[in-house]
Amino acid sequence: MDVKVIKDLAQKYTVDELNKFADHFEATGFAVVKTQEDPGDQMSDYLQAAELRTLLDKGMNVNEAVREFSKRVRGVLS
Repeated sequence: MDVKVIKDLAQKYTVDELNKFADHFEATGFAVVKTQEDPGDQMSDYLQAAELRTLLDKGMNVNEAVREFSKRVRGVLS
């Protein structure tokens, strides 16, 4: 997880745009906004950025949103 890339995507694009990027990538294999060479990492960036953007849209600032999202990821991994 490259937090800088995810933050950048979440700040530039809406949840709908990020989900459309993911859908398009899944259907065609073409990344509208390329962030990674590995297809799995590319898809993860779109989906993680959409989750982060959801938190931003709920009123969190970017640092709070990253902390909350990272906490959720750590919870899944542990």
